Amino acid sequence: MSLAIDIDEITRVCVAGHWYDVLWKDDDGEETSTFFFDAYEFVTKRGYEDKWPPHHLEHGGGDHNSCSEGFQFIDAKTANIISGPFTSIDAVMT
Repeated sequence: MSLAIDIDEITRVCVAGHWYDVLWKDDDGEETSTFFFDAYEFVTKRGYEDKWPPHHLEHGGGDHNSCSEGFQFIDAKTANIISGPFTSIDAVMT
């Protein structure tokens, strides 16, 4: 048995005990979720404005035995981008 969660159906995400509504965007007449998974990294643009790429990787996913998988979505209420390591998600609603 598997607890298969379709990330394209997630409507709410609980992080640190707080529930956020995931923003859905109209993409050519089709509603598309802003929620996705990817490598979790920290970058800086400071001092790299005139270089390519215009950022520097400060901490790559999986460095120092940290979780390498991260998530990101736009909060529907505030339009803030919410990002974090996959392990910080308490629960999701579909």
